[in-house]
Amino acid sequence: MRFTIDKNQFLKGLLIAGHSIGNKNPNPMYLCFKLELTARGLEITGSNGDITIWTLVPNVLNDKEIIRNSSLGSTLVNAHVITEVVRKLEGEEVSMEIIDNVIAKIDDSKATFKLNCISAEEYPHIDFEKAGNPFVLSCGDVSALVSQTAFAALDKDTRPILMAINLRAEGGKLTATATDSARLSRKSVAVDPSLRFSVNVPAKTLADIVTLFEGNDSVEISANAEKIIFSFGTTLVSSRLISGEYPVSSSIIPQNFSFFLEVNAQQLLGAIDRVSVLATDHAPVVKLSMDDEQVEVSSTSDQTGSGVERLTTIQYTGERLEIAFNAMFVTQAVRALGSEDVVLSFIGEMKPFVIRNPKDDSVVELITPMRTR
Repeated sequence: MRFTIDKNQFLKGLLIAGHSIGNKNPNPMYLCFKLELTARGLEITGSNGDITIWTLVPNVLNDKEIIRNSSLGSTLVNAHVITEVVRKLEGEEVSMEIIDNVIAKIDDSKATFKLNCISAEEYPHIDFEKAGNPFVLSCGDVSALVSQTAFAALDKDTRPILMAINLRAEGGKLTATATDSARLSRKSVAVDPSLRFSVNVPAKTLADIVTLFEGNDSVEISANAEKIIFSFGTTLVSSRLISGEYPVSSSIIPQNFSFFLEVNAQQLLGAIDRVSVLATDHAPVVKLSMDDEQVEVSSTSDQTGSGVERLTTIQYTGERLEIAFNAMFVTQAVRALGSEDVVLSFIGEMKPFVIRNPKDDSVVELITPMRTR
């Protein structure tokens, strides 16, 4: 295999595929990129066994020649090493040649590197066959599904199913749900009513995928019981699913409330941030005290003291209510909504409460209160 390639496009492809490469893996092949020069261009594949990314650097892009002086072939080369080598080269073009199937010679006319490489036949078989019934969504919709839910997924493997975002299509909606059992986030977008499936995709994987959407307007998605595939631009991403039944959450979200607080989002976030500075625990507890005359945000610590701030831009409906919560949970939920104002709806002191954007009912953030002394 031999080619000369535009350095920036080569590096871009390596960085995209690199999202699938970890620092460690029991299978050393998963620390390598598979580079294959075909009639279409340079195909770069990376995988860690759970997520696989394939991306194409085309021969020609926007009428500009990207790859020239080429001879078809394939090889495996350490992903981190080749990425750093190409990143640091100063030339506008990079030449690569495989020598005796064991050496990858890379140079930019000033610097030359000789990297160990392996026969591409050693790479595990990757199945990129599309699963289920493919459908198309805007990249914006997929990004919203992830950004407004992923933060609520569990970040420890104590319960693997809760490290996933559940994607469920039914009734003309694709709904993303994430929960760590103490809070829940849900976001829905419209899809074809004929679509019907439910899969559990690792939240971290989805968060990585949406960072690759830059420059693309839409993404094709296909899923079955074993995998989900995202296709956009010249990139394919295949991810394993987390097996098991996702907790039933539809009955958890309350429908009827007795207390309502509408407040400016930035004012609420600022007050929570200021009073929680006194908290010494990993999960700072903040209290909302509400009645028809005033609403206060407060925090108390035996070690550091107490703080209280009155909210001014508010509208409260209901009798007096005090409710304590994890400050980080509410802060993340409010930020995810991305709205100027938010509405907090309560049932009672120790009942889960809901945070919504008053102008967008497609997103629901549910928080479980905390007990205080």
